[in-house]
Amino acid sequence: MKILITGASSTLGKNLTLELLKTEQFSIRLLEHRSPTLKENCEIFQGGLQDMDSLDKACSEVNTVVHLAALTHSSSGKAYFEINEKGTKNLIAACKENNVRRFIFVSSAAALEEGGDYGVSKLRCEELVKKSGLAWVILRPSEVYGVKMEEGIGKLVAWVKKFPIIPVIGDGSYFLSPVSVDDVVQVMVEILKNDSIGKEILNLCGPEKMTMNELIDRLAQIQKVKVKKIFFPIWFVRLGIGILSFFKSSLAFSDQIPRLLCKKDQLIDKTQAIIPYTPRKIEEGLFSSQTKET
Repeated sequence: MKILITGASSTLGKNLTLELLKTEQFSIRLLEHRSPTLKENCEIFQGGLQDMDSLDKACSEVNTVVHLAALTHSSSGKAYFEINEKGTKNLIAACKENNVRRFIFVSSAAALEEGGDYGVSKLRCEELVKKSGLAWVILRPSEVYGVKMEEGIGKLVAWVKKFPIIPVIGDGSYFLSPVSVDDVVQVMVEILKNDSIGKEILNLCGPEKMTMNELIDRLAQIQKVKVKKIFFPIWFVRLGIGILSFFKSSLAFSDQIPRLLCKKDQLIDKTQAIIPYTPRKIEEGLFSSQTKET
């Protein structure tokens, strides 16, 4: 089976590629946009989601597409829709033109109307996938963490280890469900091996639901450090991000606030009923990632 992976240079893409290569069951093609994705035993195609010619070539003779590529941070709300929504529409068109049979779309737990422009763009992508006529599976990971991940919970893990003071947006009472990148990859490999899974939207969350405050305390305990939380009102954070945006800073974006605060579906019962899925608690997940890195 030949598989095309978009967004292959992401942490999730790299980990998925490595696991698939171990199985020796798949012929793997990677779509490279900016970051190099050099991998032995993989075909490398250059292109992007807005380049129909490159998408058409990348989808040629492919059985299944795993769509990871997306714009995740931008000061322009319009850019999320230009790249995520229209890019997914282009990719689906290329799949249909080349008789690709199966489409696995990695969405987000924040794919909600309340999830900011990023979340809405992902929600619209899901609708495109469901209406595509292809055999599809939609995966909704929550807050993914792993060694050397440079955004989201990965960044928080590093901050807790390095800094004695941790800034918190609002009162920190909103809920998260951190999930190990290894657990997400395991699910993706299982789905790729099992053609019978189709027309399903599956949550990929961790085994526990915790507030931001509880997560910070938990990370501090795991890493045996002491930290102090400083709470910033949401209006103040929005003002600060607005000032940063004026100076074209990439430190933070306004869209990250609704994405963080929106109420997400974190139930995994349906996922566990369809595939083997026993996500690790964050202590085990971090230890496993660190062991693999060393």
